[in-house]
Amino acid sequence: MERPYRKPKRQAVSLTSLLDLLFVMIFVSLIQQKTVAPEKKPVVAKKTPQAKPVQTQFDIKATFNFYGTQANPNLPSGKYIMTGRYNKKDGALNLGGLAWIERPARYDMVPLSGKIDAQTGKFIGRVEAIGCKEFTLERKLKRDKTPISGEWVGFYSCSQGKTGLTLTIE
Repeated sequence: MERPYRKPKRQAVSLTSLLDLLFVMIFVSLIQQKTVAPEKKPVVAKKTPQAKPVQTQFDIKATFNFYGTQANPNLPSGKYIMTGRYNKKDGALNLGGLAWIERPARYDMVPLSGKIDAQTGKFIGRVEAIGCKEFTLERKLKRDKTPISGEWVGFYSCSQGKTGLTLTIE
């Protein structure tokens, strides 16, 4: 018997066509969603200005000028150049003779080592030579080349007795 009503056959769609369609749709979707982000520039740390290191060591040049005093007026006068090093942290200053400017007979250069007290403006220490003792100087004239530049006036004691001293530090 034949049936009067017949269902129409469905047409089969091949699987590969559906997969192709799916890939096309995904591709189109990705193209539409893609937004180009602005290019990020690398972050560069700003350089902060470095504080200049504080100078604590100074090369010193000085003139050692010695002369007679009221207590010892017959001493000859003389003058020589000294060089040395000053440490601002602890106030230490060490100087040694370099060259004579005016040399009296039988006199030699003597090294100085001591400490400068910035509060009182005094330079106190030892004359580092046989027969010598201490020295005491006070700053009378200030110059700006180094923290201790200027004219320092006072006395030192050696075998010849109390001797006047003007130390001019450049």
